Amino acid sequence: MLQNNGLRDNALLHAGSAAARQREAARWISSRGLASQMLVVTPTIEAGSRLLRRAAEGRPAAFGWQRVTLTELAARLAATRLAAEGLAQSTGVVLEAMCARMVHLAREDGSLGRYARVADRPGLPRALARTFAEVSLADVDGAALPPDLARLYAAHRRELSRAGLADRGDVLRAAIARVADASSHPLLDLPTLLVDVPLAHALEAELVRALASRGANGRGGEVRAVVPSGDASTLRRLSSALQASPEPLPVPDGDRALDRLRQQLFAEIRASGPMDGSVELFSAPGESRECVEIARRVLEAADAGVPFDRMAVLTHAPERYRAHLVEALRRAQIPACFSRGTVRPDPTGRALLALLACREERLSARAFAEYLSLGVVPDAAEDGAPPTAADAAWLPPEDEAIPLPADEDASREEDGEERGEAAWDPEAPVVRGTLRAPWRWERLLVDAAVIGGADRWRRRLDGLERALGEREEGLEDPEAPAAASVRRQRRDLAHLRAFALPLLERLEALPEQATWGEWVGRLEALAACAIRRPERVLAVLRELSPMAPIGPVGLTEVHLVLSRRLAEMVERPGSATAGKLYVASTREARGLSFSRVFVPGLAEKIFPKKVSEDPIALDAVRVALGGDARSELETNEDRVAHERLALRLAIGAAEDAVILSYPRLDTERGRPRVPSFYGLEVVRAVEGALPSFEQLAARAEDAGKARMAWPAPEAPERAIDAAEYDLAVLHALLAEEDPKAVVGAASYLVQANPHLGRALRARYAKWEGKWSKSDGLVNASDEARAALAKHLPSARAFSATALEQLAACPYRFYLRTVLRLEPREAPEAIEALDPATRGRFIHEVQFRCLGRLRAGGMLPLTEEKLEAARAVLEDVIEAVEARFVEELAPAIPRVWTDAVSDLRSDLAEWLVRAAERPDWVPIGFELGFGLPLTDERDPASREEPVELSEGLRLRGAIDLVEQRDGVLRATDHKTGSARAVHGVIEGGRTLQPVLYARALEELYPGRTVGGGRLYWCTAKGRFEERSVPLDDRARRALTVLVETVQHAFEEGFFPALPEDKACERCDYLAVCGPKEAMRTGHKARGHRYLGPLKKLRKQP
Repeated sequence: MLQNNGLRDNALLHAGSAAARQREAARWISSRGLASQMLVVTPTIEAGSRLLRRAAEGRPAAFGWQRVTLTELAARLAATRLAAEGLAQSTGVVLEAMCARMVHLAREDGSLGRYARVADRPGLPRALARTFAEVSLADVDGAALPPDLARLYAAHRRELSRAGLADRGDVLRAAIARVADASSHPLLDLPTLLVDVPLAHALEAELVRALASRGANGRGGEVRAVVPSGDASTLRRLSSALQASPEPLPVPDGDRALDRLRQQLFAEIRASGPMDGSVELFSAPGESRECVEIARRVLEAADAGVPFDRMAVLTHAPERYRAHLVEALRRAQIPACFSRGTVRPDPTGRALLALLACREERLSARAFAEYLSLGVVPDAAEDGAPPTAADAAWLPPEDEAIPLPADEDASREEDGEERGEAAWDPEAPVVRGTLRAPWRWERLLVDAAVIGGADRWRRRLDGLERALGEREEGLEDPEAPAAASVRRQRRDLAHLRAFALPLLERLEALPEQATWGEWVGRLEALAACAIRRPERVLAVLRELSPMAPIGPVGLTEVHLVLSRRLAEMVERPGSATAGKLYVASTREARGLSFSRVFVPGLAEKIFPKKVSEDPIALDAVRVALGGDARSELETNEDRVAHERLALRLAIGAAEDAVILSYPRLDTERGRPRVPSFYGLEVVRAVEGALPSFEQLAARAEDAGKARMAWPAPEAPERAIDAAEYDLAVLHALLAEEDPKAVVGAASYLVQANPHLGRALRARYAKWEGKWSKSDGLVNASDEARAALAKHLPSARAFSATALEQLAACPYRFYLRTVLRLEPREAPEAIEALDPATRGRFIHEVQFRCLGRLRAGGMLPLTEEKLEAARAVLEDVIEAVEARFVEELAPAIPRVWTDAVSDLRSDLAEWLVRAAERPDWVPIGFELGFGLPLTDERDPASREEPVELSEGLRLRGAIDLVEQRDGVLRATDHKTGSARAVHGVIEGGRTLQPVLYARALEELYPGRTVGGGRLYWCTAKGRFEERSVPLDDRARRALTVLVETVQHAFEEGFFPALPEDKACERCDYLAVCGPKEAMRTGHKARGHRYLGPLKKLRKQP
């Protein structure tokens, strides 16, 4: 039978050492007996669990020990009373949303007062929610607030009442009333122990007072509290609540540096001595390296016999250090338990954000492909469409008063759901949230060039389906691999259509602006049918429900608000912390004790944080409201005390050693950091003298021994992972003065990692004086030369543009022309007219316009025909623009309109200049050879390439063929900036005039060809032209070109030997790497096959 040994002797004890407080708490628990009921209130669940485990050590069993936090205690006591009043406990997000709604309503009725100027700022609801929570917890009469604030607070309270919500102050008031009445409760009338519980607000102290008063009236047991010595506000409130004077716990004096630090921190110096191993202070270059150094010291302590779960990292800026600590501990393979969990990307949240981005970008294929790639696509219905919206499982809010389910139960449910799924269907487009062939769907999106609304998606996918059907019908053998590939593409396209189009229609139906209520409803429906497990997304959306009437809100604002909550999620720690390093904030150090404690971030503005007044209720207002000591509000004086207390708590949690550190460099801004004055205070408390900042920085840097330029320790055995070990070994070898002593000393690196060996050999080969396979295609084998034979200039056709690449860089020519490597395409709505699109637009308009003029008998163009020609040109521009708008879906209509207006002016000027030269008569436009015959080619075009007598097969399309007095001329239109062209082929860089002139000779046998011309037909090119006559010099240059191409293929020699600045706009930098011109320049004299290339580059 459980016993209730109530002694009704309240006591208040304090000590600076967490270990001493825990010993006292464990002693009190043990003294109650194995079957005694008692209530143990701790600041965190983890602190309570550790304390009870410690008290139960060596006992066969214990019954009746209740462990709660003060927040949980208040929630459980208040539950029935709140339920009777029809109130539900609210979370911080909901209260912030309520304040946002209240601000919106007050703004509409003009009652915001002085806050109207910042009503549109997103921080106002958050600041009001924080201040209102303080006012409620301090039990301050709202009418005593300044008039504008009192009016808003009253409106806030009305909104809470209307919504049936209770804030934390309401919960505490209900709990106090529950304790004060005579009824029983499982958590009342028990001996109660408060361990390191902070009483930051008046109502918290009132709850403890009510518990103590119940015991004093004979209905309950004693209330005993142990508190950190530096927590003056909690000591004051507890002393009043318990009617007990604070008494220090007996702690034996010690002569360690840690003992002096604990006793003399922010106090008078009574003893002094040198630093010893119990206190260490070091610095590192940046937070990331600081965390690496902490991990190193954790490993060294573990080697010395300290278990991981007897060590802790207590940081005052967890949001700044969490990611760095996760990475450092992962590298060091240290098991860790993060009290607030670890942050990781949330694929379900990012999927919804990607869909919203898709809608913002007018249903862009890029954003939709990002959604598909996240692996959270729901299993499709039988017809291949997304599933219909269904109710998702409810998730409780992440709040201490409403505990989350145990991790083990949640994981079992997940596993069970996975096991209970239907058998895998090889024909299903989506299996367990992952596309069967996402790369093929992405390829289809590229092929279809889907940009724009749902109708455009449907038209583009229909067009691709027709093209694939025609391709399949044109195949002679239906059993050929090519036929199977086309059939697979058609099946994938059917899956894509069935799944994507319904989602896109939902996205297109989203409004441009709506109230938050409408947005939440629509996004809930979208998430439920577009995301495989949308529970967390729906939970976040439901937290915004109190903002329902606020609006109208635009899609961009909705995306911005949700991105802060959905992009990442906190992965909560499991309940098992044994054998793990504990990582928490300094605030969570209450009730915990460790052998070694690491405290990072002792830098200015990190620890302590910058103290500032509350912008809603300044300190003067707070002091005026706090006339009653019971309802005092926090001021800057209290905030400074809290910062000092945080350092006391962190140091007090250490039993054997505390290691403090700070980052001496701000790596984000590239400037040095200085230690905070707390670092000076640590040294003063230990040694009895205050050092200067410079002295402290020098000592900390010497103790840390972390180098910015070489991220590894001096001794390899202190490395936390293989990378650090290797760098430490290499640093020692590089410092060795005797070269013979280091030969083979690092050979283990190549043996352990074959990729490293290959990379080192490739790098050496690139920079050594000889040509090798690392320099492109050189020293080709007989098999390679045989494979290249089919690319000889007499065996296959080349375009003039492709041949120009040879002189610029032979390896680029090989990658582009032989291997046909191309940059990855991604269809996107254009924001500006790029040069390639500009050129396509002008060329298409010129071809269509000249074709219509020829059909109308208006060529050659003269000034008399100019007006009619302008009308034709305008009609053509309108038609071409409509086609380009359909294809490209310009993202910014005004930018597109302005760009087309500029092109219209250029084309009008081109037409005028053509009328000024009626002696040159156009006879062919887009005259193609060696290219497929299409409607975009001149009727005189042919599919066969032109075979030049120089031994070159040529393909291409001549923009304009003109004649004057029986002499032909080939013109190539340019739309960029004009550049100087001197000579014939300019070292192989300008081939079109000569090659197209020679092509005309073959296409029009017996006709005289004068040469070729480059014509910059836009204002950007100043309508300049460069003509190259087809004379003996041009023919000799052409012969050199063909010989060079022939030689390169016969010998298999295509080195990465670019001309100056050729790499600046090269698509293949990822293949070659940087500095190719510098690297291969010194090799240019070292190969027998370089002669033809040098000769080509010297051609006029």
